[in-house]
Formats: sequence, C-alpha cells, structure tokens
Amino acid sequence: MSTVNLITLGCPKNTVDSERMHRLLELNGYALSDTPEEADVIIVNTCGFIEPAKEESIATALEAAEYKTTGPCKGVIVTGCLAERYRSELEAELTEADLIVGIADERDIVSHCDRLLGKTRLEVLRDTNARHLLTPQHWAYLRISDGCDRTCAFCAIPTFRGANQSEDLDRLVAEAYRMVGGGVKEIALIAQDTMRYGADRYGKPRLVDLIRELVAIQDLHWLRLHYAYPTGWRDDLIDLLATEEKLCSYVDMPIQHASNPILKTMNRGTTQSGIRTLIQKLRDRIPHLTIRSSVITGFPGEQEPHFQELVDFIDEIQFNRLVGFTYSHEEGTAAGNLKDDVPEEVKRERLNQLMALQGHISAELNATHIGKTFRVLIDDTSPDPAYDYIGRTRMDAPEIDGGVLVSGPATIGEFCEVNITDALEYDLIGQVVSTPALIDIAPPSKGLP
Repeated sequence: MSTVNLITLGCPKNTVDSERMHRLLELNGYALSDTPEEADVIIVNTCGFIEPAKEESIATALEAAEYKTTGPCKGVIVTGCLAERYRSELEAELTEADLIVGIADERDIVSHCDRLLGKTRLEVLRDTNARHLLTPQHWAYLRISDGCDRTCAFCAIPTFRGANQSEDLDRLVAEAYRMVGGGVKEIALIAQDTMRYGADRYGKPRLVDLIRELVAIQDLHWLRLHYAYPTGWRDDLIDLLATEEKLCSYVDMPIQHASNPILKTMNRGTTQSGIRTLIQKLRDRIPHLTIRSSVITGFPGEQEPHFQELVDFIDEIQFNRLVGFTYSHEEGTAAGNLKDDVPEEVKRERLNQLMALQGHISAELNATHIGKTFRVLIDDTSPDPAYDYIGRTRMDAPEIDGGVLVSGPATIGEFCEVNITDALEYDLIGQVVSTPALIDIAPPSKGLP
C-alpha cells in the first residue's frame, strides 16, 4: 500500500481542505503517514495570504523535496492558496515540486498521486464532502462558506479563493451530525466572513438558521463563532448568543484598526464609533461575552497619531483576546498600489507595543477568574510537567487562544469542573473539583461593561 504524508499550513479553512484530501486518499487505498520520512508522496497544502506565510510555504516545499533523495518519496505535490495564487510562477521556478495543483483540482488528489507513482485504476472515488478529521476527536471545524465578497484593501483572498460561496445548509447540518456521532463535542464555525453565510445561495444571510439547526444536535455541547465581520450584525444573532447555552458567548471579530482614516483606506466599511457602538451593544446584551479581535500595524499612511488612536482604543475596549500582524504589502490588492511607507522596524515596534499592552490587559482580566469554578474541556496532557492536563473554558477557542493548566483526575476529550487557583498572562491554572461549574464567564473588570 502506497503512503502519503500531507503537510497543512495556514488557517483552519486549509485544514478542512486537507481533511477532505485525506479522506479521498483513504477511500482510494492510500495509507496516511504522520511523517514525511516514510511517505511515497508528500503533499504540501500551502498558505499564500501574506509574505511570511508564502516564505514558510516555499521553505516547506523545498524541505519536502529533499526526501526524494533521502527516503522513499517519489514525488511532491504543492497545493493550497499559494499554488492557486502563483501557479504559473511556481511551475516555472519551484522545479523541486513535481506537481502544482490549484484548490479546485484538490478533488482529484488521488489521480495526482496515482500519476506520480505510475498507478492505474478503473475508478477513482470522489466523495469530496467526506472528511478525515485532523483535529482531536472531541472538536472539529465546520467550514460554512469559502471565498469572500469583501474588498478589504490589504487582502488578496478574493483574488484566489473567489467570491463568497456558501455551503448548502442541509449538507452542513448532516456533516455536523456525522461529526457529533463520531465523538465531536465542540464545533467551530469558520468562513472568511461568517456574517455573509447564505446570502449568495439563499438571497439573504442564514447564519442564524444554521446555528439553530446545529444547537438542536443532542450531543453537541459547544458551538463557537469565528470570523464575524464587524458589520452585518442582526438582533436575532445577538439574542442567540445571549440565550443559547450551547452557543459559546464568544465572538471572533477582527477590527484591523481603530483610526478612521486608516479604516477608510483599508476599505473596512466601518468606523471607530461604529465598532465601539457594536461592542457596547454586544456587551450590554450578551452576558459575560468574550471578544477576540485582530489588528494590523504599519498599513500605508499609518502615522504616529493614527497608531496612538489604535493604542488608546485597545486600552479602552479591553479585548479579552487580541492578535496582531505587521502589514504585508501584497500585489493584486488595492493597498498594493499604495506606497508601503512605514518602515518594517516601525511596524514591528508598534506591534510589540500593542502586544505588550494586550499582555497587561489579558493578565488583569485573567486574574478576575481566580476563585471561580468553570466547566473545562480537556484537550491533552499538560506540556508543563507541574500540571496534569491542559483544557479550555468557553472563553477559549482551540489552537488560537490560551487555556487552563489543570491538576487532578480528568479524561482527554471530556469535561470536568475546575476551580481557578491562579492566573498567568494568557493561561489559567486550576484544580479539578466536584462542585458545579459556572455556566457563564465573568465580565471584564474595566473598559466597556
């Protein structure tokens, strides 16, 4: 039996693509290997979003190609966003790869592998909706749409992922039932813009309809909302977040900046006051809400006063979670036509300043949880030998947020009650207890209520 190693880079949406390729390969008789040293074919599912991601993708492809001389590898396939965005350039320059495969061609991954290995077969199974989950058994991603209709000036995704394409609602619900039947307790909804789900397919957004169908699944415990653009919010969605216990009071809402001139040049379609008003409304109506956001430093034209507005806004709002990036000048974007006029060292200094501020905010907010008991989903054994396990509360999304370092008896993939005894900058520390956990999460101690 031939063996394939599939390396996934980039965001969770890429993970879903890899999961589908994995399942297709399994259905067609390929064995999957966790290590490239043993593989007959190595597939690199790349990211092409910003310059550091592109560099990592190229480096990973080159490393994979080395196994053709040191191991059984007979071919390297490069696919994913980088391959879709720069296919002709990679075919000309990345000669170490044997095939460059665009995103749409991933459904034929079995035929591509067969070709490299000289295999022939009468029929190739192409069930592109089936997935081999690459996440732990107790949680999974559900990608509800692909592509994006937004025209943010810094983003190239619509140029290679295309316009927003929502998945069929009934198919998504059926997929969720299959995952929960296989032991999944938490589902994270992902898309480039979840707020637009259904608008292209049904003529109107249907995110709320989808959520209502999903929370009706009996053995699903947590449902989490990612990539919620700060425009397009409806009262029925806010009401669901406020009242539906299975829907985590957690919103991943990238703002990218807080200075009106920069937001306008970014073509974000909102303003600082608009973002503030929305956050105020969400926090007023959703008890104990956790908000995660992202920001960019060094966008073209960002002067010190613009950056200071962003700093002041972050200090005022007190986001529970925040990630930052330095601006990457990307061809094919509206911002790519602007002068990249902020020096790289200034971009980095500004990002470091923001992350230092967020570290202080996070530490203060985490300290408010000491003495409380929360329901925690155990993810794995602890990487710190001083503790037994690491898990997450409803405040924490898998892979991207902090967690809870847990002492005491627990089971990976199951829930337990944990009393918080200490707090770090991004993680909590706790002891397993038998007393009932809080359903909700304490609100921030400062900033907006």
